[in-house]
Amino acid sequence: MHYLYLLVTLLFFSSLEVVTKPISGRVDPFFLTFFRFIVGGTFLILLAALSKRRTERNDFPKLALVGCLNGVISMSLLQLSVKYSNASTAATLVAMNPLFVGVFAQLLGKDRISKKKWLAMALGALGVIVLSSANVSGDSTFGIICGILAAISFALYTVLMKDFSSKYGALLATAVSTFSAGVVYGVLLAIFRRLSLPHLTWPETFILLYVGIGVTGVAYVTFFKAIQRFGPVKTSVIFYLKPVVASLLALLLLSETMNVQKIVGTAIVVVSLFLK
Repeated sequence: MHYLYLLVTLLFFSSLEVVTKPISGRVDPFFLTFFRFIVGGTFLILLAALSKRRTERNDFPKLALVGCLNGVISMSLLQLSVKYSNASTAATLVAMNPLFVGVFAQLLGKDRISKKKWLAMALGALGVIVLSSANVSGDSTFGIICGILAAISFALYTVLMKDFSSKYGALLATAVSTFSAGVVYGVLLAIFRRLSLPHLTWPETFILLYVGIGVTGVAYVTFFKAIQRFGPVKTSVIFYLKPVVASLLALLLLSETMNVQKIVGTAIVVVSLFLK
């Protein structure tokens, strides 16, 4: 059963960029991210409520702020990367976040970077250079930059969430941070008068519900279930496999073009992730 949790998590996480690519031209990327986090956050809050655990009052604004780093900043950058580059490229770039975790962990006094991690980061940077210069139709410099910034900001979010997850449990900490990000996102969109539901077809509506309930809700639950059995280190293999699965899904579902240079760049990034 726990291996099924891993498989479900991998498929959900790897499909995010691929399933949102077809609607990236019709649905505002900021609204899409807001919808994803308000729906997914509500789903997680309802699950967390079953445990009857609560966060301390002083920690709530901190969790909300950290959640905004992920939901408002990192995931917005990811959707911009999806819009202005290929889905497989965005997935590969954001999967580099484990490489940056070590940097922030050392800067914040949480961990030290070994020579192996430095080698992994250098190899990952090389892979990005090869990937970004592949000149594949659909990729743009702006999209690639957004993907890298999404990976960096998500890495910082991961490090900052470590203490909260240890204190309250991964589910409750993630539920509070995710739902808070959705609320703040909605307020910001309302202020800038961009909070309006677009006219969608039924397939497009299904995609929004899929990324909200599925990717941001169900996938987090199966991820936590897998962590209970395998631990966070072994479970993180899903991030190592994400670029490969996402590229295959993009090839099959979106018919994205792949040349030798892009394949080599993706392979280098994947190898660098395993070295970590």
